[in-house]
Amino acid sequence: MTEVPAPTRIRVGASQEKQLTIPRSSSTRQRRALVVNTDPVSTRLCRETLERLGFTIERVDSGVAAVVAARNQTPDLVLMDLQLRDVTAAETIGWLRSNQALKSVPIIVLGVTHRSQIPAKNASGIAGIGKPLSTSAIERTLRDLCG
Repeated sequence: MTEVPAPTRIRVGASQEKQLTIPRSSSTRQRRALVVNTDPVSTRLCRETLERLGFTIERVDSGVAAVVAARNQTPDLVLMDLQLRDVTAAETIGWLRSNQALKSVPIIVLGVTHRSQIPAKNASGIAGIGKPLSTSAIERTLRDLCG
């Protein structure tokens, strides 16, 4: 029998808690997040926030490395900077979405200043966060994107 993972609880206000459910590809492993970023401060904030929510983190610093890492081991979530050092975020998202195993992985694009900057904004499972990043923005976007 397959065990159903318990939702992660996050605090969204002074006294209010919400459940956050990120789909897992396997209930026998911890949820994985792929963080694609070159900025150490943003990377640390993402890592600390996601680890507190029960994720293990893999960090890469380029779009090509993100595609390779995601194909090697499917993440449950991708956080990707809008400005990558090798290819555009839109190209990276296109490559991720072209892989059947990665089509439904939620992607949060970091550094978006307005909705029109989100690459592939009409695709489902993609959201954006502006900078400077905050724990509450990451949690809110996860909740909005994943339920």
